[in-house]
Amino acid sequence: MNKKTLIGKDFHFGIGFLNELLDGLKIRLDELGSIDDAILVPKMMFYSLVYSCKRRSKEIDFDMNSIFDLIDENGGVGGQFWIDFNVAFYESMNKNVPADTSKKKATAKK
Repeated sequence: MNKKTLIGKDFHFGIGFLNELLDGLKIRLDELGSIDDAILVPKMMFYSLVYSCKRRSKEIDFDMNSIFDLIDENGGVGGQFWIDFNVAFYESMNKNVPADTSKKKATAKK
């Protein structure tokens, strides 16, 4: 489980979060990179919190406007909260993830 507490809120990452995000946006994983960060990151925050609530069987008592307010109240776009969320997301995608060594083994045999 990838969970990070930022500004007193538990954000969940990982495969469950990605499913929430992709289903909510109605896009494929390979389309994420084509969305501008100013549009994508608030939606990522929203679906990360949604997934966190679902994991804990907690009522979802916020909407996208709540996320925009949260961002504005905590430094805005480019503020420390924004940066910390992005770092947590990228770490969840890269840190402590099992490496695929099949390519390395195949290359080493050549």
